[in-house]
Amino acid sequence: MITISELSVRLDGKDILLDVGFSVADRSLVAIMGPSGCGKSTLLKALIGLNVCASGKIQIDELPSESLTEWSTSQSTFSLVPQAPLLLPWKNALQNILTATPTRMNLSEATAQAKSLLARVELVDACDLYPWQLSQGMAARVSLARTLMMKSRVLLLDEPFAAIDATTRFKLQRWMLELVDQLGQAAILVTHDPREALLLADEIIVLSGRPAGARQRFKIPLRNVRRESNWIFGPEAGELEKEIRLSIEKS
Repeated sequence: MITISELSVRLDGKDILLDVGFSVADRSLVAIMGPSGCGKSTLLKALIGLNVCASGKIQIDELPSESLTEWSTSQSTFSLVPQAPLLLPWKNALQNILTATPTRMNLSEATAQAKSLLARVELVDACDLYPWQLSQGMAARVSLARTLMMKSRVLLLDEPFAAIDATTRFKLQRWMLELVDQLGQAAILVTHDPREALLLADEIIVLSGRPAGARQRFKIPLRNVRRESNWIFGPEAGELEKEIRLSIEKS
């Protein structure tokens, strides 16, 4: 269990986030939603230390809380899958994943791990392909595998499928639903798409406008329910989507 409390961020003299707090358990995914520009991506950047927090604490399992107001070992708990894959064009898929090799691994161990991750993201035959040879969906999965190479406790997903066509995106969302469960990791997803949040998340947190705090929380049906093909297009999901959209509009 990762618990974040009283997280506040101030940028250029303006309060962006104010006392945001939530918990995310292993094998679970929390989705962060809210009006455009409210600070969703700022939250993820704060967790990995790219934005300086004015205040905030993180507790990992039963360990004492550590401050998020300065860089600390707790920030290695998180790793970010960005909106764009940002693959190095002069390296093939395997080499791109190896760029995230932990310092404790030797090359042979790292190569074996990278190939295993390519198999996990269903790209076992793509080792030698360069970014320009990959589809958008394939590039997104290589980017995810590169992040998984870091072996962090929590995956931060910043709209990783936003630039992908709707049909491929839905397939990747269903694939991600299974992957989070298999990995045993926790995940925090930023998304503008209520349907994506409803499919993937165990809990949805809607942020208010700036300075953003947790405005409303939605508990979502269990994963075995969300796996059913008809649930996401059914009346229960439709009603939840209406509630989420209304909450965002009022933020």
